[in-house]
Amino acid sequence: MTDQFFSDVQRDALTEMMNLGVGRAASAFSKLVGDEVLLSVPEVSLTTVDDAVALFGFGDSAAFAGVMESFDGFIDGTAALLFPGERSLELVRVVVGEDMPAEEISELEEETLAEIGNIILNNCLATVANVLRKRIHTSLPETYRATGDAMFPFLQDGEGGGDGSAVLLLVQIDFSLRERDIRGFLAFLIDLKSTEAFRAAIDEYLGELGV
Repeated sequence: MTDQFFSDVQRDALTEMMNLGVGRAASAFSKLVGDEVLLSVPEVSLTTVDDAVALFGFGDSAAFAGVMESFDGFIDGTAALLFPGERSLELVRVVVGEDMPAEEISELEEETLAEIGNIILNNCLATVANVLRKRIHTSLPETYRATGDAMFPFLQDGEGGGDGSAVLLLVQIDFSLRERDIRGFLAFLIDLKSTEAFRAAIDEYLGELGV
């Protein structure tokens, strides 16, 4: 379905921009946790909410922690950082220190996850905007917990989102820490009303490159 909205050249350019953005985010994140962050090549796809849930490999009842923030400007949408199971607590432990008591780590979990989400999501969004020479504004990060059948709660109240049938642009990036069994996912859900402006911005960028 992606080809209905983005050509191969446009999609390759978007993938390259996201790759650059997540690379910068990983560098900042690596300094925070003191461990190398390994990244996959971004996969850009146009899909439904139900298919996205399946793509990320969560079952309907699987629990996970997430950080989300909305963005607006030349494109509108929501960015999300997702951690399956109890991995969010392990990640918080990495950031705040191994010696901190479990109850204190639990108290700091939301604050720490929000900080991590702010670093990673903003680096990605800012890189895309900077490459395209456009402006983008982001909200403060918000943490949440959900199960696989509601992994994108910000779509539940949106048009066509309540039954999992909403169509969304998904940029999937897997990352993990080399020394720990921690894995997360990034998803950028872009309002389809922004698609035309997004394509125009990418075409302008490609034109400057002579593509």
